[in-house]
Amino acid sequence: MRFVILLDSHPDDFEMETFESLKNTLNQFGKVEVLHFKPLFLNELRKDDVVFNLAVGKRHDFAQGFISAALEAANIEFVGSPAYTHYVSLDKFTTKSLLKAYGISTPSGAIYDGKKWRGDIPHPPLMVKPSSEGSGIGVDEKSLCFDVKEAQEVAKEKFLTFKEPILVEEYIQGKEITVGVLGDDDRIEVLPPLEIDFSNLPNGIEKYYSKRVKEEYAEETVYRCPPAVDKDVLEVVKEMAVEVFKVIKARDFIRMDMRISNGIPYLIEVNSRPGLHPSLSDIPKMVKAISKDYDWLVKRIVRRALKNVGGAK
Repeated sequence: MRFVILLDSHPDDFEMETFESLKNTLNQFGKVEVLHFKPLFLNELRKDDVVFNLAVGKRHDFAQGFISAALEAANIEFVGSPAYTHYVSLDKFTTKSLLKAYGISTPSGAIYDGKKWRGDIPHPPLMVKPSSEGSGIGVDEKSLCFDVKEAQEVAKEKFLTFKEPILVEEYIQGKEITVGVLGDDDRIEVLPPLEIDFSNLPNGIEKYYSKRVKEEYAEETVYRCPPAVDKDVLEVVKEMAVEVFKVIKARDFIRMDMRISNGIPYLIEVNSRPGLHPSLSDIPKMVKAISKDYDWLVKRIVRRALKNVGGAK
């Protein structure tokens, strides 16, 4: 059996460090090779390969969905969620609409497509952000608005910058947590949520996960796992996480962001291919809270795929 780790054509240091850590664990199961993502990447794969995708592609190309769809069509085993999950999760408005239809709490919102508004803008305060970006891209000091007209103007500005629909949603004031979920055919496992506390950030810096907070104020941001949240609320969080996992047909590992207000968790967004850097990514931090290590995490994530190809240990 061969594990093929799929990387972007020009991976950054974060991706390469993740690759090396994954490789160290996956070497226990067979040969590990790297493949750089390109449109005809299937031509370099064999039917008995197991693919672990780390590629995210370029902005707006939904590469995660395309890669999974191509592997599904070619009947090649891979680690991670199916194409459906990626396509749903990569559009925040689509995610929210689907989950709301299933009765899952998520902030109300509207979308601006550059010409018209779709949906009703909720009562302020409001959060304004691109619908299909990750890593805090497009979330800045202007994103939190306390007036509908202001939010509309910010949305128009962001549309001109990012050339994609802009989401304007109710801003949930409360604790921010991110929740990792591992799952396969046998069971779904919710990891201890990671609380992200912005209270120590300097005055004048936004108290939410903007791009600059992620990149420039990580040391001032407090990460708490498990979070300082009532155990009954945490039980509701766990139940919601499992339900979201099932609704979006996720598999192996995902991460979702929530805010808790008055004891009610609200699903903000879903990351269908979260980072797995051993020290910087959120899911490995959660694993430490249950006294497990990175090696255990990777083995847990690939267990289903290995079982399917007869290589489980």
